[in-house]
Amino acid sequence: MKRPTIYLFLSLYVLTLLGCANVEKYNRFIDTPLTVEAMQQDINYVEHKLWKMHPDLFLYVREDQLKIKFDSLRRTIRQPLLPNQFQLALASVLAEVRQGHMTLSPLISKFDPKGKDKVRYQKSKGPFSQLGFHWQENTLYLSKNGTLDSSLVAGSKILSIEGIQPQNLYTKYRPTFTSDGYNTTFIDQAFERLLPRYYQLELGYKDSIAVLFSRGDSTYRRTVVRRFETAEQKGKVGTSHAATEKPNKKPSEKKDKSAEKKSDTKKQRRIFGYNANLKRISKQLLFPVKGDSSVALLKVADFSYGRPKEAYRRIFDRLELCSVQYLILDLRGNLGGRLSDVKELYSYLVEGDKYQFVQPAVIMSKFNLPFYQVKGLPGWSYPLLSPFILPGAIVSWTKTFSKDGLNYTHLTGSKVEKSKDNRYRGDLFVLIDGGTFSAASLIATNLKVGKRAVFIGEETGGAASGTVAGILPVLKLPNSHLRWRFGLMDVKPYYQVNEAGRGVMPDIPVARSVDDVIKGKDPVLDKVLKSIKK
Repeated sequence: MKRPTIYLFLSLYVLTLLGCANVEKYNRFIDTPLTVEAMQQDINYVEHKLWKMHPDLFLYVREDQLKIKFDSLRRTIRQPLLPNQFQLALASVLAEVRQGHMTLSPLISKFDPKGKDKVRYQKSKGPFSQLGFHWQENTLYLSKNGTLDSSLVAGSKILSIEGIQPQNLYTKYRPTFTSDGYNTTFIDQAFERLLPRYYQLELGYKDSIAVLFSRGDSTYRRTVVRRFETAEQKGKVGTSHAATEKPNKKPSEKKDKSAEKKSDTKKQRRIFGYNANLKRISKQLLFPVKGDSSVALLKVADFSYGRPKEAYRRIFDRLELCSVQYLILDLRGNLGGRLSDVKELYSYLVEGDKYQFVQPAVIMSKFNLPFYQVKGLPGWSYPLLSPFILPGAIVSWTKTFSKDGLNYTHLTGSKVEKSKDNRYRGDLFVLIDGGTFSAASLIATNLKVGKRAVFIGEETGGAASGTVAGILPVLKLPNSHLRWRFGLMDVKPYYQVNEAGRGVMPDIPVARSVDDVIKGKDPVLDKVLKSIKK
C-alpha cells in the first residue's frame, strides 16, 4: 500500500539520486568488497531499527528465534564480501520475519550510454522484456513470445539463459523474499516477476541473451536481441498507415480525428489508471457473455493508478444502467496499492448503509511516526522539506491515540462511513490467487468474512489477518548502501480471522495448469460463468 503524504518526499529522493549518482563510481562500489567491520555495523543498524520501528515484529517469529538468527549472521561474517553477497545473507535473515512488504534490494549495475545512443536505448526493448515467463513446479516456461522470431514456441521449457539454469537462481534467491505469513501461492508468482532482475544480477547489462529451450523430446537454442526502433522503421510504419486511409480524405480531417482519439485515450487512462511499464489498464469493466449484459466482469489489476472516485462512479453507474445481476470481481495478480483506492471500491460492494474498511493501525511511536516516514532522505534535504514535514507532523499527531498500552493512528477507512447509494446489490463472485496481495487481500478478507461474495481460485498471497505496510520508508544502510524497505503500520481489515499467517481461502478451489497459462485458458473464470449459467 502507498501513503499519498510521502509522494513528494519520495519524488525528491528519486530526483536526488538521479541527479547526483555517478554511474562509474556506483558500479565500482558494487565490485568492491566490504570490510567485516562495515558489515557488522550494518547488521547492528538493521537490528536496532527493526526492534525500534516495526509495529508487529514477532507475529510470525519469536523474539528469541530472531535474535539467534542475527547472532548467527554476525558469527558467519568473518571475511570481506561484495555488497550483493552481503545482501543475500542479510535478506535471508529479514525474510524470517515473514512480512512480504519488507525488502532488502541488491545493488544493480547501471548502464550509461552516451549522446544519441541514450535515447535509442530508452526507446528499445531489452531481451527479457520481449519474453513472458511462467514458473511452476520448479520449471520455467516461455508463456509469451514478444520477439520477431516466430520459431520460439510458447509452452517451451527454458532450460538455461546464458548457461544459467533458472532452478539454480531459485535456490540462490528464494531465501531472500517472502509472502505474508506461511502461504506458498505468492512465491512462484514473485519469483517469475523477479527473474529478469536475478539474471541481470548474474549477467550484468545484456543486449542479447542465448536461451536453451526444450519442446517435447527436442531442444533448440535461440538468441534474443535488443530491439531498436530505427528511423527507417518509423518511416515504414507511417507509410503503412497512410496507405490504408481513404484517398479522398483531407489531411486536416485525419489530424483532427487522430488528435481526438489520442485525447480520449489519455483521458480514459487518467481516470481508469494505466501502468505504462506493464502496458495495462488498472480498472476494466467487461461483459464476458456475448449478448448478456446481466453478467459483468470488473478486472482490477492494481490499486495504484487512476482516479478511483471518478472511475468507480462511472463503473457502477454502468452496472446499474445495464441491470447487472452477477458481478465478477477479478483480483488475481493485484499486488495492492493505495488504501483510498481499495476503500472506494469497497464502498460500492457492501450490503449495509454504513461500513468500516480497516481498523486503526498499530504504530510504535505517536511522536516519531511523521519523522520515520522521511527517514532515508539525504540529510541536506531536511531543511528544504521542513515547511512540509512540520505541518504534516501536526496533522499526523491529530490522528494518533493510545489504548490498552498500544499506540494507534487512524487510516483512510478506519472510521465508519456511509456506503454509496448506487452500490451493487446483486450476486458477487471474487477471483483470487497468489498474486492477490496487500490492499487486495484486505478487501478480500472483508468480503469473505462479511459473507458478501463467493471466492474462486487459489489462496491469496497476502495474509487474511492484515499486513504491516501503510508508510514504507526506504533506508540506505550506512556501509553497504543496500536499500531496505519495511512498513511502519500494522494494518488490519475491519473483519478479523482467527488463523494468522494464511491468506483468504477460496470457497471453490481452482488452479490454472501450465497448459492453461500457455494457451490463454482461464478455468477460474469459466467455472464462475458455468455456475451462473446453471
